[in-house]
Amino acid sequence: MEGSLHLKLHMNRLTTRFFSFFLLTCLCCASVIAQTSSSAAGTGCGMTGKFKSQTQSNLFSEQQEEWLGDIMDQSIRGDFRIIEDPEGYLQKLGESLLAQLPPTSIHYRFVIIDSPELNSFGVAGGRIYIHRRMVAFAQNQDEFAAVLGHEIGHIMDHHVAISMSDWLKQLGVTSIGDRQDVFAKWNLVQDNAGKIKVRSAEKTEQEEQLIADRIALYAASRAGYAPARYVEFADRLLETKHNKGGFWSDFLGTTKPESKRLREVIKNSAPLEKNCVVPPIADQEHYLKWQKSIIESHAAVSRQELPGLLKQVELHPQLRSDLGNLQFSPDGTYLLAQDESNIFVLSREPLANLFRIDAPDAHHAHFSPDSHTVVFYDKELRVEKWDVASRQRTSIHQLTIQDCLQSVLSPSGDMLGCIDYELNLRLADVNDNKVILERKHFYELTRREYYAYERAFFAGEPLRLFDMKFSPDGRYFAAGHNEANFVYDFQAKAEIHLPNKTKALMVGTFAFISGDEIAGIHFAGKNSKLIRAHFPSGDRTDEFDFQVDGWLSNTANRDYLLVRPAGKFMTGIVDLKEKKISYGFKTPAFDVYGNILAGEQTNGQLALFNAAEKKMAGKIQLPDSPLANFRVSAFSPGGEWLAVSSKSRGAVWKVDTGERTLLTTGFEGAFFENGQFITKFPSQDAKPSWVARFDPASAEPTRLYELPEDPEHPHGHSFQAGDLMIELRPEKDKDPLSVIFGPFVMEVHDVHNGNPRWQYSLQDRRPGVFYNGRVIAVSLSGRLSIQTAAKDDPVLRKKLNSMDAKHSLFLLQVLDANDGKHLGNVVVDTGKDTYLITSAYVLGDTVFLGDSTGRTLIYSLGSGEQKGKILGHVVTASANGKLALIASEDKNAELYDTTTLQPLTHFVFPESIAGATFLANGNLMVLTANQNVYQLDITGAQAASVGN
Repeated sequence: MEGSLHLKLHMNRLTTRFFSFFLLTCLCCASVIAQTSSSAAGTGCGMTGKFKSQTQSNLFSEQQEEWLGDIMDQSIRGDFRIIEDPEGYLQKLGESLLAQLPPTSIHYRFVIIDSPELNSFGVAGGRIYIHRRMVAFAQNQDEFAAVLGHEIGHIMDHHVAISMSDWLKQLGVTSIGDRQDVFAKWNLVQDNAGKIKVRSAEKTEQEEQLIADRIALYAASRAGYAPARYVEFADRLLETKHNKGGFWSDFLGTTKPESKRLREVIKNSAPLEKNCVVPPIADQEHYLKWQKSIIESHAAVSRQELPGLLKQVELHPQLRSDLGNLQFSPDGTYLLAQDESNIFVLSREPLANLFRIDAPDAHHAHFSPDSHTVVFYDKELRVEKWDVASRQRTSIHQLTIQDCLQSVLSPSGDMLGCIDYELNLRLADVNDNKVILERKHFYELTRREYYAYERAFFAGEPLRLFDMKFSPDGRYFAAGHNEANFVYDFQAKAEIHLPNKTKALMVGTFAFISGDEIAGIHFAGKNSKLIRAHFPSGDRTDEFDFQVDGWLSNTANRDYLLVRPAGKFMTGIVDLKEKKISYGFKTPAFDVYGNILAGEQTNGQLALFNAAEKKMAGKIQLPDSPLANFRVSAFSPGGEWLAVSSKSRGAVWKVDTGERTLLTTGFEGAFFENGQFITKFPSQDAKPSWVARFDPASAEPTRLYELPEDPEHPHGHSFQAGDLMIELRPEKDKDPLSVIFGPFVMEVHDVHNGNPRWQYSLQDRRPGVFYNGRVIAVSLSGRLSIQTAAKDDPVLRKKLNSMDAKHSLFLLQVLDANDGKHLGNVVVDTGKDTYLITSAYVLGDTVFLGDSTGRTLIYSLGSGEQKGKILGHVVTASANGKLALIASEDKNAELYDTTTLQPLTHFVFPESIAGATFLANGNLMVLTANQNVYQLDITGAQAASVGN
């Protein structure tokens, strides 16, 4: 049904990477009902009520549960940042609650993580993760103690271990052994999750939550906290509005599960007898200070561990991240420039850097209407305000409303508009952390929109459905999409009911030109127009032809709007006086104030241009900052040179000194040979892509050849893979479906001259192509391609016939890069598509396959047999494949012996790893996101590890 699509949207928020994690943790949704001993509290102080014991269903001992928790923790930490808790308050509070419960040999560990979700969860072995937003949501220490007690209750019932036991029994497992065997059983579930029946009915889940609540109330009460506070907390979290249902709603079956849960919380919140309660330790003032410190806290900084370090070199000048946001202040005095993790504030006259704000995962920042303050918010809905004059943060507020699909911050930073994943529209007061207005089910997705969103979400791409804007003076908030629209007047403190002519301007994209004027686009093909009108009356003031299909935004100058994209340009300036797009720019980071245009140049500099005088008005280099996303990173074979490229810019450095010798536009490949550097540049401004050779020492380029688009194969795609140029194209290019379903042709060319070497045909589904110097690995998941590959290969055919899941098989074919000769196969049963193979790395006889659950599967190419599994992904491997650097977390990596599958050395880098290579002398070179290169003596590193 169309009307239920918003619910599907909410349910489909988990990616494939998170499916297996969700399967094992259930994110606080499932506990297992267990017998709770009354001996913990002494006579008369035990937990009341009857509990069903399911401990006989648990295959895991407490020690085995801890091992399982260690495995899950390693996987979880790759997806979250740990938030620093300098005084260890969380651990102390958790231990004070555990002291009130039956003794256990499990060692509980409590950590705070960053996440856009309002949540907390526990996994096996006493691992509990509290989202920072949950810390902010709890209004006092009593509430927070009960939250922590709830998660302890889930673990106390061993729910992950019992669920895991059930799943293992379905797979024929009846016993569990040592730590290595626990890891093997974890992998067995990961490999076969698609075959497992998750026996978790809604009624059981509701009952399980009640048990965790009861344990929470008991532990918190005995520790001296007020149980009634948990009632208030549950009512806010469950959004029940004090509705606990009753006899008639129960009789008619209309009581919601949330209301039933609230009723049980109230029932079990009666205080314990005085002799059952330890002396109260609640300290509200201390909790609020700690809560504030956590809201303001940065991610925890790991201590650097680099055994065998020979040399550390900082690259200079560094490669800059692409700017995503550039804005003038309303009075034109200042500029802000924002990349993936930083906000730079500059003065305009003179053009100078003033200060930098550390802002990872931040949405677009802007200036306040008086130009004195920079305001922004991040993925956790933490809203920060920074005073420009003092260059200091003046406030930070954590919003704890439901997660937002789309959101927008008011000019002053005091209000936030949010459309959540169930498509409810909310307006929240930032300073009070309260929703002041809510419109339930603001919009219902059409089926086409739902599938478009689903595709974008699983591809990791943003999808913008709604346009939401505050007027420049902050008086109005407006949101619209198709027939849905909403406007709130903060001055009148009321919703405005719009006339139809104003609604028509908000069907697609719109922008406030000023506080009382709006512009919208009427899309009608060749007759599309941009319409200006008074707001909110909708009385038209002007209109003109407008053929660009992009999103409008305002500027500090009411004579101009911006539109992104603008045809072939990423940004266009809409001149409202001249009634046309007067300029187009290749970057989204662009703004205009009066006649002054501000934009980012290809070399990373920020430039001002005087449009009236048609001359440069100033330019400046922004300070160095971490580079989050690399398109290419490659060392020369001897480690003398390093090439790195982002989307817009690329560079080559001399590693020994860190000196940059070459700066170019962004490139798409890198190959070093005999002191020369060969790379492919993408097509630009209707010019074809081309291949060039550079002497990195002198930066002298030689243009080798062009790669013009083949009119017969417009959907073909060429990419550089080291010394090869590989083209992948549909065989029947004029058939639209062939772009997705094939058949495909892979042509391999010599990167030096573009001459063809060999080609390879694939029958269906676009393959993955991976190159590692001597071989090309082609991933096949289409049934026809796999059958075709097996037709002339009796060994492969026999293997395929022996496997049950023929519809969820993955085949990796390894080919000689020089002539296309077939070298071997690896076949993987993905367990009814439980997981996907996302990468392949082949060295010698060793094949490393990365999967969507965050593991590396290791196979022998000769035998095709699996050698084992490791948590993490391969960064690089030695030439013979016997050593591999596996990144298990953001900044953590292990050096593995791939023969024994045992870790040899543990490394902790100051920033995430961006690239690495083994040198011929055995040393390891590693590039990190802060653009430092580390040279490590692996022999020395192993010796240091053994010594420790």
